[in-house]
Amino acid sequence: MSQMEQALSPERRREQIVGYLSAHDRTSVVELSQVLGVSEVTVRKDLDLLEAQGLLTRVHGGALISGRGRLERYFAAREQEHREEKRRIAQAAAALIQPGQRIFLDASTTALQVARLITDRTDLVVVTNGLYTALELTFSADITTIVVGGTMRYRSSSLVGSFNYESLHRLRLDLGVFGAHAVTARDGLMEADLDEAQLKQLMVSVSAEVVAVVDSSKFDDISFSVFALPHEINRIITDNGAQTATVDALRAQGITVDRV
Repeated sequence: MSQMEQALSPERRREQIVGYLSAHDRTSVVELSQVLGVSEVTVRKDLDLLEAQGLLTRVHGGALISGRGRLERYFAAREQEHREEKRRIAQAAAALIQPGQRIFLDASTTALQVARLITDRTDLVVVTNGLYTALELTFSADITTIVVGGTMRYRSSSLVGSFNYESLHRLRLDLGVFGAHAVTARDGLMEADLDEAQLKQLMVSVSAEVVAVVDSSKFDDISFSVFALPHEINRIITDNGAQTATVDALRAQGITVDRV
């Protein structure tokens, strides 16, 4: 066993394999052995395990990255952005969710962290368009999870379009938790994708309380489509990096802004 093989944990080594495949689409056992400094036997065992997890496809002498592998790699990269701030924001949002409520969680990485914090809650109904969010709640016996069906967005984990608008219009939710691509005091919450914005706009309209979970990097930016105007937002949970002037302007419009 090489020194590199001893130094890298199996989990870290497999992460590197998925990362290498994400960048190169296809690779061989020999190439991975040289890149990682481990034996070909070790590489083959790792590839077999990763294939069983659905992250790649084994081919003669090597492997191909799978669609799931690409998606998980992309989503994991998004999760790492402002990770500590998102963790604190998610904790504050999760504290608002009470047993017996009917809530919406969107497909944002912060909403996913909220889902992870409420898996032990009782008598909840969660509506979501986030694939990872739905999967996170799969084994929560006391949570009914409703996935809004539709078309899966490219390089994303959300379903949009092609759903029954009439049925969604008739929902009545206690709380909606929304990430955003951008937020300003003038425009409110925005998304870069029009279909995503339209779905969120609909879910805002059926939520008794609208809570935005956005880190400070999204403040004072402009995006393509507004899905929640300032008067439609009840609360924004952000981090301490949010500009005081913007926070004051939002509060002046009756929005509760929590900096955590």
